[in-house]
Amino acid sequence: MKCFLISFLTFTIFISAARDPLDEVLEKGGLTREDVHFDRPLMDLYGGGPHRLRLFDLLANRPLEIPYYNKLFVHQLFEGGESISKGVFFVSLRTDAAVRRGLIKHPYPAFKEALAGKEDKFFYALDELNRVAGNENVIYDFMTPVWSDEFEGVFSVLLLACAQAIEYRNLAFRDFSADELERLWSNALGYAGDDTTMSAQDYYFVEECIHRVEYSLLYAGLEDLAMVLDSVLPVLDSMELENHRMEFETPYGTIKIAGKGDDYYSKKDYLLLIETGGDDSYGRAGANWDAGHPLSVVIDLAGDDGYMNEGFEPSIAAGILGAGMIVDLGGNDLYKSNGPGIGGGLFGIGILYDKSGDDNYDGYANCEGAGVFGAGILTDVEGADTYRGFRGIQGYGFTKGCGLLLDMAGDDFYIARNDSVPFPSPQSLDHNANMAQGFGFGKRADFTDGRSLAGGVGVLADGGGDDIYDAGVFAQGAGYWYGVGLLTDKSGDDIYSGVWYVQGSGAHFAVGVLNDVGGNDEYSAEKNMAQGAGHDFTVGYLLEEEGNDIYNAPNLSLGGGNASGIGIFWDRQGEDTYNVTAKTTLGLANIGSRGGLRDGLICAGIFLDTGGGSDTYPEDKPARNNKSWFQPGLNADEPLETEIGVGLDR
Repeated sequence: MKCFLISFLTFTIFISAARDPLDEVLEKGGLTREDVHFDRPLMDLYGGGPHRLRLFDLLANRPLEIPYYNKLFVHQLFEGGESISKGVFFVSLRTDAAVRRGLIKHPYPAFKEALAGKEDKFFYALDELNRVAGNENVIYDFMTPVWSDEFEGVFSVLLLACAQAIEYRNLAFRDFSADELERLWSNALGYAGDDTTMSAQDYYFVEECIHRVEYSLLYAGLEDLAMVLDSVLPVLDSMELENHRMEFETPYGTIKIAGKGDDYYSKKDYLLLIETGGDDSYGRAGANWDAGHPLSVVIDLAGDDGYMNEGFEPSIAAGILGAGMIVDLGGNDLYKSNGPGIGGGLFGIGILYDKSGDDNYDGYANCEGAGVFGAGILTDVEGADTYRGFRGIQGYGFTKGCGLLLDMAGDDFYIARNDSVPFPSPQSLDHNANMAQGFGFGKRADFTDGRSLAGGVGVLADGGGDDIYDAGVFAQGAGYWYGVGLLTDKSGDDIYSGVWYVQGSGAHFAVGVLNDVGGNDEYSAEKNMAQGAGHDFTVGYLLEEEGNDIYNAPNLSLGGGNASGIGIFWDRQGEDTYNVTAKTTLGLANIGSRGGLRDGLICAGIFLDTGGGSDTYPEDKPARNNKSWFQPGLNADEPLETEIGVGLDR
């Protein structure tokens, strides 16, 4: 009998330990996995505006599956080695404008086949560029240097890819007259820059143009160009190009192959610039200067370079109604601009790809991986880097946009500045509304002109290193108004600090996710809504996968749901410390005022700490090691069954 009892107890303990922790904690609140989602028909009564992205619908409808989808969509960016094209594929997918270029045949061999048998490959490619511009039978008044056959072939393929990218861009904007393109150019910059002098007609003209751009065509040509760059860059980098120098004009800007000196480039319109070496300085590089120059590509093969512009115009890796690209393969570089760029796109795509070096990125707004009605990509492959800016930075997506900052390795600093406050936040006037470090933002206009616009996607993905993330309001995997913000850090001992709506949170129909995969990390938030907190039909999720971590948490945190929001916090392994004194935390939900539609809609706060270990909790909270708990809502006089706060430590 004693032997049977011991066996039975052992079996019971084994079954309990093997049980899925998510199912266990949900049962504590009387829920199953199928219960944890928003009531979409009721949610949709509130409206939201056009351009809602499918990624938002997927994650908002399946909040418990967010870790799976984040791994599927974001973690893949760390795979497959160095690549410019992976970023272009990613942003096109996330903005519902995906095309699968290269699925049947890679563009590089396809372009080589087009050149096969041509007696003069370079001038054939140049003819194609002129054909796109509407010029035929052009007579060229310059001679090329004595090029090797290999270089001429590679360079000609690159020119063909540029010509095709321009042709596809022109098709994407074919519904616009030349005057409308110029009007959109100037007014889009004003719109993104919060120009209060814009007329209502110009303001609404910009918004109406979103429907008229065929984004899939824009991305199609740029995907091919990015794949060609991935193929030709190793070849160009291995060549001795000092004797290949030349410069000539085209309908879309200057093409130049420069030498190895320390050169200065002012504000000239380059279609293609290949800089072979030296410590170079650029006043404008890889930027569309007007609607008539839809593509600019700068390739710098070596040197400690400075890309600097103090003005507020688009100047550095800025894609405005087209594509602006910088590819820098070596050196400790400085990128500084007050205008949109440094991997920023506005009705276009801006790409900055830096392969190596300890680099400094210093922007102002709509930069460092920012997409507004378009896409922005900043990829840094290796080095200890510093990123600084004020608003709409470091992985920021506005309507019909995706911003991606991908840093593959190194001990990095991500600073959303608050040393001065040009963009004060209503939540905390002494901090900026940074909208940074993985933030998706939309235009909420139900209380103004009624012309709301659903938000975009902002992604910051860091592949490794001991990193520091610092921000004010709206940052570090957060969203607002049908926006999606994702921050993923693959490894390293990291420090996250913010103020309000940070670290896997958001407000008003949004999704915010922070996923830290490994390392001993520290999280600090000063005020409200942080570390797995959702407010007003928002999902906020913080997933910490391993390490001994410290959480300095405010109110509405660590699995906090508010006003029909869902907050999920899960620390999967390690011996962790939770420092928090506020009420709505550690798995608690609060619907708020009674008597409306929200009374019947789920509001959930879910907390999990699993993987064993001895964790430290506040003495005045129900959370304890090896325990599960249920917390009722804050309104004890009018309790609601839909307010569900649960927690589990095991």
